[in-house]
Amino acid sequence: MSLAKAIEKTPMQSKKFLAYLLSNIINKLIIFWMVQKGVSGTTIAWTVTAAAFIDIGYILGQAALDGFVRMAQIKGPFKNKALQKKESDAKQDPV
Repeated sequence: MSLAKAIEKTPMQSKKFLAYLLSNIINKLIIFWMVQKGVSGTTIAWTVTAAAFIDIGYILGQAALDGFVRMAQIKGPFKNKALQKKESDAKQDPV
């Protein structure tokens, strides 16, 4: 199994995604309930704004995490090869 396959998950395997999904569904249910009960428009607007910030925070967090994992995958093999080269050079020099 390759490193990429070991790291990659489907969204339903991610606990963060499931927590986000549950949060998003609950936010939508709260908004629906507020509309049904006739809550003021300002309160509904603030609830929608809070839900949007949660959505944006999740998406930006995942994008940053994905970028970090990708960079680690890219840099990983080169770093190991350089380290192996230094070790083999040290074994050849009796100094």
